[in-house]
Amino acid sequence: MDRSQLRNLIDSGRAIALDCFAIGKTIPADDAVGMLFKTDVMNKSVLMKKYEPSLPTARQPVIVTTVVYFPYDFENVYEGGESLSFNDVGFHNDLSFKIAKGNTSDDLQQRINADMETLNLIDSMHSLDPFLFKSKAEQREVDSEIHDSYFAISAKEWDKIRLPIREKISKLVSKALGSLGSDDENEAREQYVERFLMKIWEAKDVNGIEPFIKAMQIEEERAPEVFFAWKAVCYYQVRFNDMLEALKTMFQWVGHSQLCFPADFVSVSKEELDQIREKRDILRNKMREGYINAHKVISEYEHSYNQFVDNDRPQTFMSFLENAENSYLLLANHVSIGTHSVNLWKWYVEQYGAELRYTQFKELFDGLNTLYSVDNTATYI
Repeated sequence: MDRSQLRNLIDSGRAIALDCFAIGKTIPADDAVGMLFKTDVMNKSVLMKKYEPSLPTARQPVIVTTVVYFPYDFENVYEGGESLSFNDVGFHNDLSFKIAKGNTSDDLQQRINADMETLNLIDSMHSLDPFLFKSKAEQREVDSEIHDSYFAISAKEWDKIRLPIREKISKLVSKALGSLGSDDENEAREQYVERFLMKIWEAKDVNGIEPFIKAMQIEEERAPEVFFAWKAVCYYQVRFNDMLEALKTMFQWVGHSQLCFPADFVSVSKEELDQIREKRDILRNKMREGYINAHKVISEYEHSYNQFVDNDRPQTFMSFLENAENSYLLLANHVSIGTHSVNLWKWYVEQYGAELRYTQFKELFDGLNTLYSVDNTATYI
């Protein structure tokens, strides 16, 4: 991956890339919470999520890989570097060797082990969206150990996302529990609903909400992750709706054969132009598929929710909960890629206009192709 692609991937949003060095520089040395990792090398890394389609027979529809990228130049992360995949069997040993160069003291090994715990937390997420990162940290009860700078979400933005999700969950829980009758009973019911809501929102355990778990036919040991996935689907529904107009505008640009082409094409070789046309067709198909798949998941969720809340038919929603983790995974893939793509496209169009000359067009075009895995050869080296 060349410098412009690497820059575009890192700078176009937080859903796919987390620049630990850039964030760490904003945290004072004497800060009580401090940086994300315990080792200097990890605090100078960039964390990335890479999405690849899985085989049709696979249990999960998408393979998500957590990649740790170590720049050669920490002050200029775009100049290239080395990368390790967290999912590789030898990752722990490779990381230890990179940090300690084979001379690991007990203290350093303990810090490396602590960093592995943090990486396990990050790997458990399907994307690096600040809202979900904070939610996952709260679920694991480590949010107080992570500086707010890494969550990169204000209290106002947090509430803007949180409140409609809580309202949606609350309405469904109220429906599931039913009405008790008298004012005193309804007051008790409201308290009961709030307790249920907090349990589902926190997604830590099921103590006290076992009847709901049983009624929804959820396996007790799976319930916390099912609830987290449910919240994540609600989050991505909000994100998808927020970016929908911008996404459609970007699609129109990519679908326009004059705009999505170098303005100075007469100075570009025929071979290069043919390659652009070929990749453009693939990019359009992948964008269309991504939109259709994300919209399908959200529509199925909304239908199952309305069937339960409006029509007293919980079966469809119960089926949704059974498959909520795959729904979360699909949305993390399509909405995260869409978010980065829109941010990237907007930046180039605002800087250079809708009709781009070859150099700027190629940077944007290659960036979009990388995000949508058109080449399927992207590396971070």
